[in-house]
Amino acid sequence: MLEQYSELFWFAGGVFTYRILSALLTYGHLAVYVAAFNKQVLTALGTVAADLSTARDLKYKYLSRTALSPEDLAETQELDEKTFNNWKASAVANLLMHFPKNYRFLLKYEDWEGAMRELNRMYKRDIKSIRKGK
Repeated sequence: MLEQYSELFWFAGGVFTYRILSALLTYGHLAVYVAAFNKQVLTALGTVAADLSTARDLKYKYLSRTALSPEDLAETQELDEKTFNNWKASAVANLLMHFPKNYRFLLKYEDWEGAMRELNRMYKRDIKSIRKGK
């Protein structure tokens, strides 16, 4: 009796195997995509932070040439520093909050300093792979 349905069992087993392998490959491809997206976002955040730092330095350079008192300049720098730190914390917090839950295991940071360490690690890995010719 079972011999009569052997083709059906093989067909059902093939469908089941296909569905599992397809899901695993899809999940793996999405993980690679999300990791690349994370790198691009960290690169953009790092670039914006560097540009903001340069703009702040230029701002202080030109403010020091004005009639602004040293106390007012120091107060402006302190306020800018607090605002910049708040922006960095907010940027990473928003990234973490909106990152896909199924792929959060890919993240190796929880704050700005950790995010920038991860970005540096990614850059170093890329440089090593370029030097090896991969």
